[in-house]
Amino acid sequence: MDKAAEEIFEQLEHYFMGEASEPYSDKALTLAYEPINVGEIENPDTSGYVKGSCGDEMTIFLKVQNGKIYDAKFLTDGCGATLACGSTVTELAKGKTIWEAKKIYPQSIVNYLGGLPVSHLHCAFLAVRALRKALDNLK
Repeated sequence: MDKAAEEIFEQLEHYFMGEASEPYSDKALTLAYEPINVGEIENPDTSGYVKGSCGDEMTIFLKVQNGKIYDAKFLTDGCGATLACGSTVTELAKGKTIWEAKKIYPQSIVNYLGGLPVSHLHCAFLAVRALRKALDNLK
C-alpha cells in the first residue's frame, strides 16, 4: 500500500474511533440498559414498521382515543442507542394529539436524551420514521 493510501486509512480510523468514543448521556445509558415502553400493544389502532440503513428494525404500536395517543410501545432488534431512541419517541408521543406527534423530530429525541454520539444519530431518525409510519397508517 502506498503512503497516501495509508494516510487516508489512518485518518478514517481516527475519525471512526473518535465517533465511537463519544460519551453517552446518563439518560441515554439508562434507557439503553433499562428501556421503557418495550413490547407490542394488543389490538393497536395503528403500527408502523421501518428498517434503517444500518439494518436495525423498529415497529411502533399506538393506541389513540379522542385524537390523542394514550399508549405507545415499540419493538426493535437494534442496539442500545436504538432502544433509548425507541423509549424516548414513545414517551414523547404519549398524551399528544396526532398533529403534535407529527412534530416530533430526531432532534427532539437527541435533546430529550441529552445528546447522542454522532455515529448513533441515525437511531433517532429510525425512531421518528417508525412513529411517522404509524401515524400515516392511522385510519
